[in-house]
Amino acid sequence: MDVSSGICVKGARAICEAVGENPKQIVRLVAELGLPAWRRNGTGSWRALPEDLKRWVLVQRNQHLPELPPPL
Repeated sequence: MDVSSGICVKGARAICEAVGENPKQIVRLVAELGLPAWRRNGTGSWRALPEDLKRWVLVQRNQHLPELPPPL
């Protein structure tokens, strides 16, 4: 899914597809891992901004990649 073309990504499935995660885990991803998604008044569809999702994926990548040696 190309999230760069829209203003807002709507729905757990679309959000999780964009970041490579399981939509059944969205509550845990938001609460424990800081996935930048929200629901109005805690109900309804999940929403997220594409740029926030991209930033979150980059942080996840940086946390889980082994440190690379400096270039020669």
